[in-house]
Amino acid sequence: MEISWEQSVLTFAEQVEGLLLQKESCNNLMLGIIERLKAEKESICACFGVVEEKGRVIYAFMRTPPNQWIIADVADASDDMIDKIVHFFWSQKQDVPGVIGPVSLATRFAQTWGRLTRQKAIIQMEQFIYQLDKLETPALVEGRLVLAKECDLPLIANWLFQFGKETGIHTTREQAHTTARYFIAKQSAFLWKVNNDPVCMVNNARTTRNGATINAVFTPDKFKRNGYASSAVAALSEPLLKCGKQFCNLYTDLANPTSNGIYQKIGYKQVGASIVFQFQRSS
Repeated sequence: MEISWEQSVLTFAEQVEGLLLQKESCNNLMLGIIERLKAEKESICACFGVVEEKGRVIYAFMRTPPNQWIIADVADASDDMIDKIVHFFWSQKQDVPGVIGPVSLATRFAQTWGRLTRQKAIIQMEQFIYQLDKLETPALVEGRLVLAKECDLPLIANWLFQFGKETGIHTTREQAHTTARYFIAKQSAFLWKVNNDPVCMVNNARTTRNGATINAVFTPDKFKRNGYASSAVAALSEPLLKCGKQFCNLYTDLANPTSNGIYQKIGYKQVGASIVFQFQRSS
């Protein structure tokens, strides 16, 4: 078993896409970032790594600093492989602020890294991954989905900040504003409006070869329990499927039974689970 770095996103994509596409929805984060880096030819600092056995790539991991490491969801991945990756990071003196990936593998990573470094692994979020192949159209509530515009920037930024607080993702006001500006420039953010008043937000996050990922689904407290989120997600999912994507996917917070229930009603089915760990240095 050999672990090595890859410098080029194009070469990395050639090496790992076939492997990751075997569980496309579960690997949507890694695949989506690869697609974005390829398409936009961004000069973002990124780290790509592969595990090879007998000349065949059997695993992949990557990071876009300052974010956490992403480890792949691969059927045959073992604890022994994860341990070797962790020791490889240790020997290479890699910065490891956190890790996201399938529950068993990411948990093994966190345990092994914690023993090596004496750092405490803190669960930031536990998530289910859902996939929609065919929309079971609900009776949409009052309102309509509209593309967010430049004038919506302060609202989107504020809602992203609130979304971060709700989900435990520690987003600063400045980070939320930067993300909102990116969403609007990319024309990926949408608002569900009732009588021209925005009541819910949803974002077309990224695409993979066959799928599209929806994220940042947020409804302020005063508008919750009115069906706005499920209607917004349904209204965004439908054109994505009609435009050629075979499926849509999204993450839900395992601790939020409401979010897990509303998406099932419109046809989303659970296909996987992931966990996010942050590492905290021992005092």
